[in-house]
Amino acid sequence: MQYQITQSEAHRAKNPHHIFNLNILLTHLFLSLSILKTSGEPLMFILIPLISVLVLGYIYFNGQKKRETDSWFIAANWVLAWRRGRILIASYIGAIIIVGAYELVQFIMPGGLAMNDFSDAGGSTPIFEIITMFFGGALIFFAVLFTFLQTGISVYDASKGIIDKKIAQYIPRDENSNPEIGEFNDRPERQQEPS
Repeated sequence: MQYQITQSEAHRAKNPHHIFNLNILLTHLFLSLSILKTSGEPLMFILIPLISVLVLGYIYFNGQKKRETDSWFIAANWVLAWRRGRILIASYIGAIIIVGAYELVQFIMPGGLAMNDFSDAGGSTPIFEIITMFFGGALIFFAVLFTFLQTGISVYDASKGIIDKKIAQYIPRDENSNPEIGEFNDRPERQQEPS
């Protein structure tokens, strides 16, 4: 649904989406790359969801403040950014559960999930650890990709005064809310000239 907004509202409604995507770029791309290049220590990767959750917490609490101090459309965009952040948080929890289950099994059966690497030294490869890390990382990767793309679309929509009308379930409209203009169509059909 498209709503009547001012240029200032269009600019400010994009802010939560910019913060969200900046969080993804800085934590999931640059911080993870920095950790891999410097220490490569697996425990350092805990910084990524910690920093990300702090930024998402900022989006949530600032969105609560916007409900009382700003227009409905701006507050609705902060709520939308927070709702997308919940997808990221769920992926972090899912990855922690996957890795935690592996660590529990490893604690119960130490070395029982390693595979002989058939080398002369007689070493073993922690194949289940590699698989577990892959699935945990893949879960987060797809959540990051999905939310990044959706948030990029929301930046465009916010500039046009567009937001899904279902957001009113989470931030109810009242008489002071931005007026509805109608459904947005960025490709109006050409009218046929009479022949």
